[in-house]
Amino acid sequence: MLSIVSARTISQCPSLYLSQFRLRHRQFIERQKYDVKIIEDMEFDEYDTLVSNYLVYSEDGKTALGCSRLTPVTYGCMLKDHFPDLVEDHAIFDSERTWEGTRFCIDNALPADKRRHILQQLAVGYLEFGLSRGADRIIGLMPTLILRSVFARNGIPLTPLGPVRAIGIHSKIQAAAIEITEEAYLAACAVTGITRPLGLIGAQGQVRDVA
Repeated sequence: MLSIVSARTISQCPSLYLSQFRLRHRQFIERQKYDVKIIEDMEFDEYDTLVSNYLVYSEDGKTALGCSRLTPVTYGCMLKDHFPDLVEDHAIFDSERTWEGTRFCIDNALPADKRRHILQQLAVGYLEFGLSRGADRIIGLMPTLILRSVFARNGIPLTPLGPVRAIGIHSKIQAAAIEITEEAYLAACAVTGITRPLGLIGAQGQVRDVA
């Protein structure tokens, strides 16, 4: 099940909220050796704020198996602050209808078929969440191979925002955007067979309010 965790809902799912920071620690600190803040086996940074929304996949409602963070760029943007040279048009950072997706990860200990299912849930969840918030696009920075496997292979077109560079352990990393449209959402649903993973869009296509 894919859920949204935010400042408004943390009290309803405190275990799930903390679990996604532990998952991030395993994936980014232990596996990829990120040099960022940790506390009690939980990874966090300056972009974990009151305006952050977390898409978290769990089977028991307490243990995060996959997650990603979404934040409006006007409230803080990792690309703008740390990787501005990877984005050619900086006007995108001033748009109130642009969100940034970061800390996308899935528990690597899971079987391949389950990882694929969670990946697709998160990818379609990006579009559903974006539609519910009236977003025009979600931007982010990923290795090019992961950009393709997460989005392009699931029917979600990518718009490159700048050049491909080598960063850290990754030889090819790039900033890109996914455009948030109903057409893109329906196309991704058709490719993945997943619809309404967050339950924000009704059966007739109406968008529901997000807490």
